[in-house]
Amino acid sequence: MSILIPDGLGGDRLVRVAALALVSILMAACEAPSNEQIFVNPPANTQFETDTGTVLLSQLSGKTVCYTTDGSAADYAGGDCSGGSTQTYNSGIELACDSSESGAEVLRQVSLAFEWDASPLGGITLETRSALFFLNCDNGGQGNDSDGDGIVDLNDNCPADYNPEQIDSDDDGDGDVCDVDQDNDGIDDDADNCPAVANTDQADGDGDQIGDVCDADLDNDGVNNDQDNCPVAPNADQSDGDGDGIGDACDLLFDTDGDGVEDDLDNCPLVPNADQADTDGDDIGDACDEPGYVGTDKFFYDYLDLLDRLMEIMQCTYNNCNQPDGTFNWSINASNSELEAGSANWKATVNSFFPPTALMTFTANNAMLDSCLGNGSASGVLNSSATGPLNTGASIEFQCDGLTGYIQMHLNLTGGSITGGYYDAFCLEASCDDFAVRYRITGTDSNGDLIYSREVLGTTLP
Repeated sequence: MSILIPDGLGGDRLVRVAALALVSILMAACEAPSNEQIFVNPPANTQFETDTGTVLLSQLSGKTVCYTTDGSAADYAGGDCSGGSTQTYNSGIELACDSSESGAEVLRQVSLAFEWDASPLGGITLETRSALFFLNCDNGGQGNDSDGDGIVDLNDNCPADYNPEQIDSDDDGDGDVCDVDQDNDGIDDDADNCPAVANTDQADGDGDQIGDVCDADLDNDGVNNDQDNCPVAPNADQSDGDGDGIGDACDLLFDTDGDGVEDDLDNCPLVPNADQADTDGDDIGDACDEPGYVGTDKFFYDYLDLLDRLMEIMQCTYNNCNQPDGTFNWSINASNSELEAGSANWKATVNSFFPPTALMTFTANNAMLDSCLGNGSASGVLNSSATGPLNTGASIEFQCDGLTGYIQMHLNLTGGSITGGYYDAFCLEASCDDFAVRYRITGTDSNGDLIYSREVLGTTLP
């Protein structure tokens, strides 16, 4: 039986905290090259014209490659290719007929072993590849060299173009002098606006026929990107009136809320507030600052803050900051968490199997965090859909930031979320209301945060 557990016990921010999950950023792994990509000069199954032949490898530049030519598996141990007949690839794999061999199609199997880093998803793996080749042990000639560059056609990366240096910048098996797509982005060089840098999208923001990825001056203002204080907005004079390192021509590009104040100077960069009013002087503009609660309101929201933090610490200590699922029994204290004193426990146990229900309890025993102290418990029986009540028995004692008093909670949970109910709070200080204040949950805002109404009761809590 699986018992679903509620998102949290109180407060709009607690619901957010309890719903957090670890996010993994998935990136495409770099796959190791295939046989066809490696065996290019010549390709697998090539019949050499003579009793010797050379196999050149592509896509493996700079890697240690172990190989054999007798059909046995290549040994590789941390870059050591010394096992048995295994050799280390340098510039070519030489094949040759033995003196006792004859025939026009004598088989040679080339087997490879190398490490490949497929990070971030795959890590380092040991890869193996193999290909068959055939020697003509009845012919000791040199083989054809169509372009006369000293490289036989079978090994020439441009057999029809003279290129004795055999330069192959992208290591794709085609020499630069005959490679029609040198950056391997699928666009032929004569049509590619960055022929030496891969850019399949051919983006060219300034329309100068030079692709953005290789354009040293993206805005064509005569100032190279690495020295331009507005690399994507033409400003040859580099004017920067406020001296913030961002040219005047593009400063407004960094005014997200459009209030005329640049983001780096705006105390509410996402909310328009041209006056930059900041009544409490905390460098957060009034337009986006949280309300400055006082009296009983401060007492109540401080309580929610403590509860938020306790629940977050428990989840991160025992469940990698994920929302709990199933039955559990978690306890924290000053020795295994950020608590300064006391302890807290969050527990869900099977209450009945037919029908399936769970008893959920949260208890704070003089739990102190950030100099705020809570002492009391709340519990309730929830069904298998995590629906039911969550109430305190005796009032919870609470004190924080010079305010002391009591809290009672009477919450309704549906599907693991707080959907109704109320908190009653009574603050004992002169700055607070004389009677208990009821904070009733009336709904949620566009961010999913709980909305409370406020009602002063004609009673006091014990």
